[in-house]
Amino acid sequence: MASAIAIWTGVRDMAALGHETGSTALRIGAGLFLLIISAIFSLNFFWGYRIVENLRSGRTRFSGWTVTPADYDLFREIDGNFAKRGEANDYRALKAVPPEGVAVLFSRDGVLIGDRYFGLASTGLNRFGDAAIIRSEPPMLEFAMVTTTATNLSVFRVFRIHSVLRVPVASNAAIQAEKVAGHFQAVLRNEVIVNPGFWKLRIRIGLIGAAICAALAGTGFLLADRNDELDNIPLFLAVAGTILAIGGLVLALKSWSFDRSRRPR
Repeated sequence: MASAIAIWTGVRDMAALGHETGSTALRIGAGLFLLIISAIFSLNFFWGYRIVENLRSGRTRFSGWTVTPADYDLFREIDGNFAKRGEANDYRALKAVPPEGVAVLFSRDGVLIGDRYFGLASTGLNRFGDAAIIRSEPPMLEFAMVTTTATNLSVFRVFRIHSVLRVPVASNAAIQAEKVAGHFQAVLRNEVIVNPGFWKLRIRIGLIGAAICAALAGTGFLLADRNDELDNIPLFLAVAGTILAIGGLVLALKSWSFDRSRRPR
């Protein structure tokens, strides 16, 4: 809403003055940037909300259990001992447990622990590399997590961050936990392909986006001789269109490589 107001007031003042000023350019430029970022965040949060609601309603639930306060207290103690040895958990245990306990709900590619959701994809920039049972009392499920990231402070470098996700298991849910671990181990071996259209959709989005942005960039280059007359719009189209087209191609290429790596062996 703030971005839309900034853009509207910038355009209104520029029309009233008959020319662009530093203030109107700043409001329109910053407003457009923040509007795009806000829209992306909104779509992401809506997507996350749907994932959680589908799990809670049972539409995508694969397995699950409720950890009683007594079992959860034991889990927190054991998990704390792991953390003291330098094996911190991606899931931060609650300090106070609700009287009804903590629900643990699994889909075929994620887990909801209370109100914390963790994706468990076998490919992508955030994935799991192993799934195992810790035979404590009560038991725990442990996932070896891998996050791929990059830095460009001096030299561009891609590296992986390794961490651990430990999930509490109810004392009466050991058999269910074994089945969950077996499912995710089968996913790692590509014996089970979860959401087979996930990366294919992103390939299409990347290619379509690249084509549209390339057309916008081409329009900007064709109108380059009228750049001053059109208030730098052709220059903006040429630069932004080229950058976004390259981004679409990168998205399509990475999605293709991730989709290829999931093919049954």
